[in-house]
Amino acid sequence: MKTEKLKSVSPVSADVDIELINQYAEKELTPEEVFCFSMILCDNEVDRDMERFTDESLDELAPLFLGKSVLFDHRWSTEKQVARLYRTFVEKTDEKTLMGDQKNLLRGSAYMLRTDETKELIKSIEGGIKKEVSVGCQMGGCKCSICGDNLSFDWQTGKTLCKNGHLTGETYDGKLCVGDLTDPKDAYEVSFVAVPAQRGAGVTKGEDGDKIEFLKTIDLNKISKEKKIEAVKILQTSIIEDDERNERARILAENKKFMEEK
Repeated sequence: MKTEKLKSVSPVSADVDIELINQYAEKELTPEEVFCFSMILCDNEVDRDMERFTDESLDELAPLFLGKSVLFDHRWSTEKQVARLYRTFVEKTDEKTLMGDQKNLLRGSAYMLRTDETKELIKSIEGGIKKEVSVGCQMGGCKCSICGDNLSFDWQTGKTLCKNGHLTGETYDGKLCVGDLTDPKDAYEVSFVAVPAQRGAGVTKGEDGDKIEFLKTIDLNKISKEKKIEAVKILQTSIIEDDERNERARILAENKKFMEEK
């Protein structure tokens, strides 16, 4: 997604929002000390992985993202913390999604301190250079939009399907099959990225726990066969000929190195 000026709702304002911001500050901040900006965190549109957040998931994710950090490239380091979300809400629009549903957006407002260190970043945000963002969260399920059964990735064929044989990306009786992301478990962070994993937003998701975070933190030589199969699924996905997947693989490798060095 992108940072943007809120067009259909009141724009962010340090003067107006300082009370909300001070809920997260140890000292009482003044409007002059902070810089605020707006983001669309994610929406219910179908993404490049043929998945989408359900409307219910967006509603449940909104409070989970409150107070979470804004980072760079999903790198979990205090050095990469540049801002914090102080307001999140779902906005219903007049637009339609690819599936013909009303398009809903999960919006967020974030603040950062005005310091010598953040001066250039603030200029980059205001100038539209730092614009794309990606969310990191854990989803409990991915359901077939045709029949509602769980979807799973077949690493041998490289396809995602349910037990009834519905393949994501295929059309059945005029209806496109996609993965409905349901049951949010946690929201981790929002990151500025060069290449979002999805058209609108990037998301770290998994059905039996968060597979991406699993790869970041676990020594694969010490885990069970079942967990290794999960890891293989992720690796198979990452080698598909797609520049965005290559970029994600690079970020995952850097995260793994960071966790090993900690």
